[in-house]
Amino acid sequence: MAEIVLKMENVSKTYPGVRALDDFSIECRAGEVHAILGENGSGKSTLMKIASGTVTPDGGSVTIDGQPLTAADARLAHQLGLYTVYQDDSLVRELTVAQNLYLGTEKGAVPYARMNAWAQGKLNEYEMPFPATTILGDLTPAHRQFVEIIKGLLNAPRVLLLDEPTSTLDMAGVTKLMAMVRDLTAQGTGVLYVSHRLPEILDLADRVTILRDGVQRGTFPVTPDLSEHELISLMIGRDLEGEYPDKLDAGSATPVLSVRGLDGEQFHDVSFDAYPGEILGLAGAEGNGQREALRAVVGLETATGEVRCHGRRVNHNAPHDAIASDVLFLSSDRVGEAIFPELSVRKNMMLTRLRDVVAGPFVAARREDGEAERMRGDFGVVTASLDSQINGLSGGNQQKAALARTFRSGARAVLIDEPTQGVDAGARFEIYRAIRDNIRDDGTCVVNSSDAQELAGICDRVLVFSRGRIVAELTGADVTEERIVSSFLTTRDAQAARAGDAPALSSFGASMMSLFRGSVNWWVPLVFLSILTLIVGGYAASQSEAFLRPINFRHILLAVAPAAMVAMAQLHVLLVRGLDVSVGSMMSLTVVAASFLIAFQSGTGTILLGIGLCLLIGLAAGTVNGMLVRYARINAIITTIAMLSILQGLALVFRPTPGGLISQDFTEFLRARVGFLPVSVFFLIAFALLSDLWLHRTRSGLEAKAVGFREEAARRNGVAVDRVQIRAYVLAALTATVAGFFLASEVGVGHPTIGANFALASIAAAVLGGASLGGGRGSFGGALFGAFFFTLTINVISILGLSASVGVIASGAMTLLAVFLYTGFSELEKLLAAGRRRRAFRRMAGLQGGEAW
Repeated sequence: MAEIVLKMENVSKTYPGVRALDDFSIECRAGEVHAILGENGSGKSTLMKIASGTVTPDGGSVTIDGQPLTAADARLAHQLGLYTVYQDDSLVRELTVAQNLYLGTEKGAVPYARMNAWAQGKLNEYEMPFPATTILGDLTPAHRQFVEIIKGLLNAPRVLLLDEPTSTLDMAGVTKLMAMVRDLTAQGTGVLYVSHRLPEILDLADRVTILRDGVQRGTFPVTPDLSEHELISLMIGRDLEGEYPDKLDAGSATPVLSVRGLDGEQFHDVSFDAYPGEILGLAGAEGNGQREALRAVVGLETATGEVRCHGRRVNHNAPHDAIASDVLFLSSDRVGEAIFPELSVRKNMMLTRLRDVVAGPFVAARREDGEAERMRGDFGVVTASLDSQINGLSGGNQQKAALARTFRSGARAVLIDEPTQGVDAGARFEIYRAIRDNIRDDGTCVVNSSDAQELAGICDRVLVFSRGRIVAELTGADVTEERIVSSFLTTRDAQAARAGDAPALSSFGASMMSLFRGSVNWWVPLVFLSILTLIVGGYAASQSEAFLRPINFRHILLAVAPAAMVAMAQLHVLLVRGLDVSVGSMMSLTVVAASFLIAFQSGTGTILLGIGLCLLIGLAAGTVNGMLVRYARINAIITTIAMLSILQGLALVFRPTPGGLISQDFTEFLRARVGFLPVSVFFLIAFALLSDLWLHRTRSGLEAKAVGFREEAARRNGVAVDRVQIRAYVLAALTATVAGFFLASEVGVGHPTIGANFALASIAAAVLGGASLGGGRGSFGGALFGAFFFTLTINVISILGLSASVGVIASGAMTLLAVFLYTGFSELEKLLAAGRRRRAFRRMAGLQGGEAW
């Protein structure tokens, strides 16, 4: 018998009110595919999380390749040889494909300098049609899924957990994945495979374990005699009759939904009709435009053309206009677009029906409860309470709740993208019946699905897409899985071919697009700040001769040292999606501490000891900030405001008023210069360069960015997230302490409130230099340049004799402009595009420019 590579014995896990796993045991052997089959909510996800080391079981044991998994630690699971391909992926979409793959490797396995070439070799090995330098978020869902799968294969795992790996793949993608899995098992890897697609299990698995209500119901060999029907019966505990509802007896009728000449970036000249009571399917290999065309009907993609519902023209500029015309769309992105995760089941189902349950300006709670209860029963939504948050439900019940809202909205044309993605077989057939039963006599449903068997089972007609166009229409007896697949299988690479036909941007257009992609490009903030600096400096030079004098430049460069250091301190926490408003008080306390520890006429030894003690104070403050944010789970702003008060209070206790001279040797050392250039300038540049080298050229820096972009994905990749976060707060406090040293050299005495204005200025300078409050972005060079620009602005205002309020207004305006350029242009582009679509629609409809809708 083959070696056991994964063994789970008597594993149990209970969540509040739910027994997710109850004394569960399973074994996976080397070289086998062991499938796990169960309904949504049966405990499969909990099982996978426990095996992968991301959830701690209440009892039981997990053994990987003969070694016990002694703690819920994804890094430990990786070290023991277990890797997981997650259904909701462990990828960071803001990073490149190469960076995502690199995060999945063992430390030291690949030199960072060779990352791109190494990653491209891996992509070529699996015949992926995109370069390793592509930003992951620019890929299709199917391509992202393959990146996730490749990442799981990088380290030749002894055990690979595949959680719904084909949920976003079309038939060609499924075939490719199966070949990859077979190659892996041939090398002796054990695969634990979770899927709701029964043909995959029958084709790929050696054994299947049935999980129902958290309890193992048996393990069965997959033999040629085992059928899908038997698997479903084992899974749901009863026989399932009539899997697919009866189809429509097609007859002539006036179409409910008519689409004519719909043109967009990924689809062309799309025209079709959908009739009363009909389910119309859209099929095609992934990336052939069918999903985009469906979304364009309701304004989620830019398109021209004509849409009519029951003969009335539909304004497909935006979803709310389509809804007003009785056309409603249900997205395949359940969490991102289809449900409101933090709201209750009741609120999610009733959002489109609130007008039916209002009493004056208020919602009538009793009527709302009654309507929600009826919808719950009609669509079979299983939940402990209507007040439960919907994100606590299984995927199938989330989908049924979303369908209830959709079909009870009163819409006549319902468009559904992937109606059963990530849904178990039992719930899937309930959803099929719900779709058929809830199409009104004067309503219709258009379904896009990557599952050809699903389309064949529920659709009355199927339109096949290739290269963005409808190339075939299947009706009646031709609506079969075989005909659907054969219609598009030979054009599965259409998207790549179509991409090659796209017109290239001009050099100017490409430059502008690069500029307005914002801080995705590290150099954009530097270009932006250079332009602003030239404008401000040129204006100041034209107005005052004093501005160009060397002594003025020396004054600016000396003043920029504390501002730049504290901006770089702030960047450390901004990178991990944090914020530290205590850095200014840390500077004040450092100045006060220096007046005692590095006092006037101190010797070299005393000065060095004083510097060390000040850094220890910073280390303590940063550690406390980090520990409170990560382990006590206190909001970063609240934590650092509290620390601000403590540090400021300590400074005032020791120096209620400014006093106490600081060592002249110390201040002169920090203010030394070479020619007219202060030595501090060289220190700042070296510090910024070394810090950027760490951030952009080391694994440690990449992990910091990954934590800022998507913490959970970083954790699943084995990144020590808590350690990275605490390190950021410690580095911020230590760097703020160094900023305090430079500030002390400026004032020369222990001033208790001298750093008060630096906290907000540090945020503004870091953001102006390209940092994002959303985490993951920025550069230390940009923070340095941002601080220089703010210092220059203050200097210019002083030289020109302007009011200090002008500087405050200017700094705020510049910060807002930077935020807009780095993060907001895409939103403006969407608004402008919507305006263009609206104008095009009005011209098409024969409306005048000033005529109201």
